[in-house]
Amino acid sequence: MTDTFYKPEEAVFCNDGRERALLEFIANHSQRHEFVNCPEKILTAIDEYGKTQDFLMNVGTYKGKIISDLIESKKPQTMLEIGGYVGYSAILFGKALRDTGGKRYMSLEQNAEFASIARSLVALAGLDDIVTIVEGPCRKTLLQLSQNPEYAAPCDIIFLDHTKLAYLDDLKLCEKLELVAPGTVVLADDMIQPGNPAYSSYVRAPTSVKRHSISSLGEDGTESNDEAFGNPDLVYETQMLEGLQPSGLQDAVEVSHCVR
Repeated sequence: MTDTFYKPEEAVFCNDGRERALLEFIANHSQRHEFVNCPEKILTAIDEYGKTQDFLMNVGTYKGKIISDLIESKKPQTMLEIGGYVGYSAILFGKALRDTGGKRYMSLEQNAEFASIARSLVALAGLDDIVTIVEGPCRKTLLQLSQNPEYAAPCDIIFLDHTKLAYLDDLKLCEKLELVAPGTVVLADDMIQPGNPAYSSYVRAPTSVKRHSISSLGEDGTESNDEAFGNPDLVYETQMLEGLQPSGLQDAVEVSHCVR
């Protein structure tokens, strides 16, 4: 392992004070006067902390480039992130969104301290005109967004980077709330490390299989209206794009284009 990569991931890898230490590291950095309105230099400083101090569970530069390139080619107007952590991806992808003419990047983060740190770093980067950090449980927040006329429309890109076991249920909720529609691209991080077979199976499943799965769960069909079952009629074209975690481990982003 070289200083190209972050320090290795430990048994405890977040929420132990390192996030607040990151903010202090940036505030006391010798180049801090250059960080104002400069997303690139803030990202470099976050990476420096991950390489020299403590591991951070960021998307990192390698997988980040996969997504940034997709933003450049698709030129989305809106992007929704579920799992914002300290704002690394919001800064990286928010800048890419702004550079290609996009209008809104919304990052959902449950942890109050992480959300506060992300807001501070996003503001320092000069991106708070386009990036909004929303604190709270993601499912509750998604339901609230769907009831707000300003946000109740399909997203161009949805980025899943939170609790891996929640990917599938939260994608189905996004489908049910019509945040996913033909044209939406859904991105799922960490699909090798640790991987998510249930999610991958779902986005690859034909509509007949998904409908059968729903119908088999209740003879009277009443459960089929539950948000947990999503929209079985949506069809995705999916590919796995391999990259590296910031610590150097092999990983991948699953890219699922909703085509109909």
